[in-house]
Amino acid sequence: MRRHFFINLPHFNFFSDICTPFSKIKTSINMKKLLLSACLLVFLSVLSAQNRNEVLFSVGEDKVTTSEFISTFTKNNSLSNATESELRDYLDLFINFKLKVRDGLDAKIDTLPPFKRELASYKSQSAQSYLVDKEVTDKLLQEAIERSKEMVRASHILLMCAPDASPKDSLAVFNKIMDIRKKILANELTFSEAAVLYSEDHSARDEEGQKGRKQFGNKGDLGYFLAFDLIYPFESAAYNTPVGTISMPVRSRFGYHIIWVQDRQPVVSKIDIAQILLLDSAAQFGRISPAVKDKLELIENAIKEGTDFEELAAQYTEDPASKKNNGNVDPFQPNRRPGDFVKVCLSLEKNQISEPFSSIVGWHIVKLHNLEMPEFKPEEQKYTLTTKIQRDTRSNLSVEAFIEKLKKEYRFSDKGKDAMFKLLMKNLSDKKTLPTETELLALQGVSKLKPVATYANQTITSQDFIKYLGRFFDVDLKQPVNTFLDLHYQNFIKENIITYEFENLENKYPEFKELMNEYKYGMILFEMNNERVWSEALKDTVGLENYYEEMKSNYLDDKGVPKPLAEVRPIVLTDFQNKLENDWLNLLRKKYPVWINEELFKSLLKK
Repeated sequence: MRRHFFINLPHFNFFSDICTPFSKIKTSINMKKLLLSACLLVFLSVLSAQNRNEVLFSVGEDKVTTSEFISTFTKNNSLSNATESELRDYLDLFINFKLKVRDGLDAKIDTLPPFKRELASYKSQSAQSYLVDKEVTDKLLQEAIERSKEMVRASHILLMCAPDASPKDSLAVFNKIMDIRKKILANELTFSEAAVLYSEDHSARDEEGQKGRKQFGNKGDLGYFLAFDLIYPFESAAYNTPVGTISMPVRSRFGYHIIWVQDRQPVVSKIDIAQILLLDSAAQFGRISPAVKDKLELIENAIKEGTDFEELAAQYTEDPASKKNNGNVDPFQPNRRPGDFVKVCLSLEKNQISEPFSSIVGWHIVKLHNLEMPEFKPEEQKYTLTTKIQRDTRSNLSVEAFIEKLKKEYRFSDKGKDAMFKLLMKNLSDKKTLPTETELLALQGVSKLKPVATYANQTITSQDFIKYLGRFFDVDLKQPVNTFLDLHYQNFIKENIITYEFENLENKYPEFKELMNEYKYGMILFEMNNERVWSEALKDTVGLENYYEEMKSNYLDDKGVPKPLAEVRPIVLTDFQNKLENDWLNLLRKKYPVWINEELFKSLLKK
């Protein structure tokens, strides 16, 4: 089937197991974290403001307050149920963590290029939920959930129109497609006929394929499709247009579409059928050749007499893909077959056999085995759809709304835009291609222009915009200069504001700063443990053997004889790693003296 060309293409606990590498997982601020924060607030409300900010312990020059300790502890533990022994053990782990991280910071682990790249990548991933309008995102998610319940069958007619076309050119295309729509509504021609005559989606018409083989057009019929199968503006129009009606023109990045919605059905994941296909070139015209007619009647009579369908398929079908399997077709998604074929399948009950029907290749008789319906697990579906939204152009709606909010929050003003545009248009109106950045910066009057825009504590100059335009050096200026400048100016402003927000997330959102610190310190912990303990234990084979000789009385067999090192190597290696870690921690405690406010620590237990 020819397809149209506009298809839409941990939080981890650093202290739970400090002797093994942690997994670097993507983390989000979810409901669990909010509940934990609520529990923490309840506890901290018992403490005075002075106690919350009082230093509980220090590691060298690094000081840890009561609130930081409690916040960390309650992420994975219940303070109200903790015993003194459990709290003391956790305090020791926390101190060891701080010691190792301080050692890593002093070793400048966090300044190494690979470390910085991974941390930057994590920030980029984690920041996504902070750089969109959450209300719009939630609406898009709910919309996607509703649309995922149904599949739509539609046909379309496309007239091409570039996204940056002038208003005059856009209006001309709009009027043309409106005229086509009026002709269809006036019954001057069918939608299919109009698609063949006028549509600029070439899949609507028959074409000569490779080696002179004819490729049949779809007459504008896109078959059945699901949410996210097609570009978002088209999808929205199709899902919002009643069955049997033709939409008003819809603008996409390809141009203007009119859409005829033919059917809407509950979503089906897979269709499982067997078929008998008789090839017939006359079928594409709705006719049947005499030989095929005789054979069809013979098959129909055999079915009525109770002959097994699979047996008949094995004997008569001319579909090479399913003939070897007694006519059984590999289960397929509805969007992988022509609309008319799928419609017949959907109309059948389980084990029901259809009447003969035609397609562009011949005549079919279909037996339905099963319609597989999707299982919607709410949390799974929410995650899947959220990921799809993030990768789809519809996410731009959320970003656009977010930028508008930021403009208001940061009091965005671009009073200098008009003067800059006037100067640039004066100098570019006779150019066929965009000059170089150097040439643009040298234009008379550029250096005297006032700032183009201001927001927050940022000032944007005309030189900033010209440097941005430098990316498009030598591009053809086919569209009007003001259209070209406005398109790139809008993108330039959006990029500036989003970059500013991204760089200030840690200052603006304490929980994001905490998230980034957790990941950074976790990376340092991993690298230091790997360097000082895990890798060292594997490399120091002599040290391992000496440790075994010294401690082999701990590895006895049933007869009290020490087991050979080869037999107990994994156990010895773990014990050796523990020794290396303890030796390292003892050195760190000398390098970074530890002080604990015992009185304050004991007060934490008086709940």
